[in-house]
Amino acid sequence: MTSAPPPAFEDPIGLAIIGAGLAGISAGRLARRQGVTPLIFDKGRGIGGRLATRRATLDDGTVLRFDHGAQFMTARSPALVAAMAGAEAANLARRLPAPPLHGPSRHGQPAEAERDQPRWVGMGGMTAIAKHLAQGLDIRTGTRIGGVVRTDHGLWRLEDEDGLPLVHARQLIVTAPPEQTLDLLIDVLLPEGWRRRIASTIVAPCWALMLAVDETLPLPGPRWRPEDEAIAWIGDQRDLPGRPSAPQSLVVHATPHWSRVHLEETPEVAAAALLRNLERLVGRAITPRLIQAHRWRYALAEVPLCSPCLADPGTGIAIAGDWCIGGRAEAAVDSGRAAALALIG
Repeated sequence: MTSAPPPAFEDPIGLAIIGAGLAGISAGRLARRQGVTPLIFDKGRGIGGRLATRRATLDDGTVLRFDHGAQFMTARSPALVAAMAGAEAANLARRLPAPPLHGPSRHGQPAEAERDQPRWVGMGGMTAIAKHLAQGLDIRTGTRIGGVVRTDHGLWRLEDEDGLPLVHARQLIVTAPPEQTLDLLIDVLLPEGWRRRIASTIVAPCWALMLAVDETLPLPGPRWRPEDEAIAWIGDQRDLPGRPSAPQSLVVHATPHWSRVHLEETPEVAAAALLRNLERLVGRAITPRLIQAHRWRYALAEVPLCSPCLADPGTGIAIAGDWCIGGRAEAAVDSGRAAALALIG
């Protein structure tokens, strides 16, 4: 990753990618393998999207890490299995055994089938997986794309928030959430039906609570999906590799409905409200040593596009993201690869 300025916009590049989440990284990896050097932009300080890890230090110096987005990474395709095996060999990821999963499946399949799927976690945090997959890619973080224009010369011009050109590219892959994708491409003539299809998708938000407590809470297991109106998931971070055994550190994900109702709350208010719901769920008062909350405005694809991506090789544009396929982190990988294949072959 680098914060250096992009190439001079007078010199077109082969491929620009908006978004350095799993979809953008995966598209970039495949493009590079096909001989095209991509330039990836992301507005955030880091990469990986919801493969995110937050670090917090307690007053006694204990360092905690919370995977407050994706809790693990599944892999089915041979390419992704090989990539995860490489991360494991480099001691950057570990394949988890399948402990009992308490509660219903989140993805509409039997819990037994979900447990049978291989899954990996990052050593010390899920961001380790994103950084491994992004090795060798030119990613410009902290760069917000304000707009996209199709030039008279058939190039894609990416502009900053002031409308100043950043780069021209022969091909473009956009991996932003659907609403943001439509905003970015507001001045672009897209193929017939694209805007309607993108607008028909629904991606739910998710508030994530990060909590550390000295007295272990009575949970049925390290991964719990309670059937609750407010809380969708509780994950005990102590069960992950490279984490301290004390204090108990938890990630609590709110349900889509609860997250929508509280979408515009401040993190402090949302954290306090989620804590009250957790107290109700476990039947006892909780005195946290640490409490934080993070809002994922676009988290779970409730109504996906039902297509791996949208691509128009003639004009050199593709749109990808986990919301094209489903809510899993692996869906972002599959969508990004599909977009790159559609444009580059």
